[in-house]
Amino acid sequence: MWVFYLISLPLTMGMVGVTLWYFAGPDVPRYVRYTVGYTWFCSLSIIILVPADIWTTLSNHDKGQISFFWSWSYWSTFLLTWVVVPIIQGYEDAGDFTITERLKTSAHANLVYYLCVGAIGLFGLLLLIIVQEYRIGNIPGFAMACSNTFGLVTGAFLLGFGLSEIPKGIWRSADWTTHQKILSHKVAKMAVKLDDAHQEFSNAIVVAQATSKQMSKRDPLRPYMNVIDKMLIQMLSEDPSFKPQGGNLGENDMDYDTDAKTMAALRRQLKIAREKYYRYKSEYMNFVTQALELEDTIKNFEHRSGTGWKYISSFRPERGGSLGSMLDKIELIWRCVLAKQLQKFLAILLGCISASILLAEATILPSGVDLSLFSILINATKEHEMLVQVAAFIPLMYMCLCTYYSLFKIGMLTFYSLTPRQTSSVSLLMICSMVARYAPPISYNFLNLIHLDNRAKTIFEKLQETKPSTGLREDDNVSHSKPLKGEAQYENSKEGISGKYKAKRARQMKRGNSISSNEKSRDRPLSSRDESSMMDMQVQPSRSLSSTWRSMKTGFSNFKSNMESKGFVPLHQVQDAGHSRASSTESLDEIFEKIKRPGSESTNYDSDDDVYEMSLKSSRPRR
Repeated sequence: MWVFYLISLPLTMGMVGVTLWYFAGPDVPRYVRYTVGYTWFCSLSIIILVPADIWTTLSNHDKGQISFFWSWSYWSTFLLTWVVVPIIQGYEDAGDFTITERLKTSAHANLVYYLCVGAIGLFGLLLLIIVQEYRIGNIPGFAMACSNTFGLVTGAFLLGFGLSEIPKGIWRSADWTTHQKILSHKVAKMAVKLDDAHQEFSNAIVVAQATSKQMSKRDPLRPYMNVIDKMLIQMLSEDPSFKPQGGNLGENDMDYDTDAKTMAALRRQLKIAREKYYRYKSEYMNFVTQALELEDTIKNFEHRSGTGWKYISSFRPERGGSLGSMLDKIELIWRCVLAKQLQKFLAILLGCISASILLAEATILPSGVDLSLFSILINATKEHEMLVQVAAFIPLMYMCLCTYYSLFKIGMLTFYSLTPRQTSSVSLLMICSMVARYAPPISYNFLNLIHLDNRAKTIFEKLQETKPSTGLREDDNVSHSKPLKGEAQYENSKEGISGKYKAKRARQMKRGNSISSNEKSRDRPLSSRDESSMMDMQVQPSRSLSSTWRSMKTGFSNFKSNMESKGFVPLHQVQDAGHSRASSTESLDEIFEKIKRPGSESTNYDSDDDVYEMSLKSSRPRR
């Protein structure tokens, strides 16, 4: 296990650092970088803990360390994604001029969200406590279940989109003609967005300059305007090539100098317009570069014989010397031959893994059926620690990749952006919050796809489960534990309701039989003719009478079960004042035995039928 940690932990930290360096914009402060890096590390550490947890469960090793790391990683991501990151995100998005005011703006922006989520959670928790389904000790488990429900529901859709889109996208990239058309479309689309962002940024600059010109030096809002002027000068000095063009003033563009809030709105608008422009500019340049490189690749492949299998680029001059000539040949072989075939192979491999995940997801509910390839591999290599962890780590990482790919694609349309070297602080914080929010549900979903031997449960699965205990009425003196999740439907069915009160009816019938037996002992003894007649009836009963007896007995038993399940009082508890206790509690078997007796007992048939009718009357609920 330590070998796996020595490899995975440095790899995780390096991946977090490189990703943060690649996407973070130049204006992202250090505390935002540290927060995002720690959140990403905690999220990915959960993915690393899953293989170790599986191996610990299979080998029955000490689980104390795994449990500690689970608690640390889970609750760290929980607090970061629901408390810390939203506050910092609102602080970075605010345009106020002091730390206190920015914190107030952030708190106000998150207050409505917190109140809505908190009110719903508190109402559900109080409702469960009132019905005695949960106790105070189960609140952490309840919070974990609520947090994971969001990720499990939405994560299923994100995972499904990524499982199909990633292999399909790689396969399309291997087809140069299709990929060139896609890049051409992206370049044209991004050019329109860049032009609109340039116009918006120019308008924001013109509005800020006009507001500064009309504001006097003695104006109370002048200190705020000086801050905006300094920010504007810094923006223009960082990119001398940018020239505001076509800036137009709207009807309400000169209303920013009324109070501190409007000045904060002006500052925020200027910052957002700048980030949007440079983000679209970066994306436009990336798409143009990719299109030109693809065009060079196609030309070099078509003229490879004439150039002597040397790669000629339009971005850089040809390499000189014998070493440079060899490097040009290697580059042509890689770009024109190997890369294309490798992309096709990778698309097929990822497509097979996607199909295996979908098959495992589709057969997650049927019991006794294990069609999960990952479950088979893990159980087959359970004696080898490294193989178990690799067999669990690879598909889990791919599931995370598919989910996060869909999350970034969908989120970039509305909520945030992920642009190399131009991602803002707000977007980074939003992305790290989503990554932390989906890491535990993805891990829990993967654990459900594998079926360990002897139905063993990992530490993480045990932490997600709650074990509330409830009981029936206190007068039963019998404690019943809450059924498991898979047995919930059985408890709601008729058979479940009947079985639930089976013990209670047995006690009631036992008391009734004991009283009935005492009353029967006072009756006259049966004659020999009666005994022989009863023996004949037992040996050769009438088919019609026996069938009627069985149907009536079954129907009355079902009726009694339904009446008791709906909360009506049992039969033996409702007695008329004019009837004896023995007649109201006499068992049904004895009643129908008397109905079956021959004609010699016809004198008792009417009285027994009266007893049957009285028992039916006594079963009716009183109003």
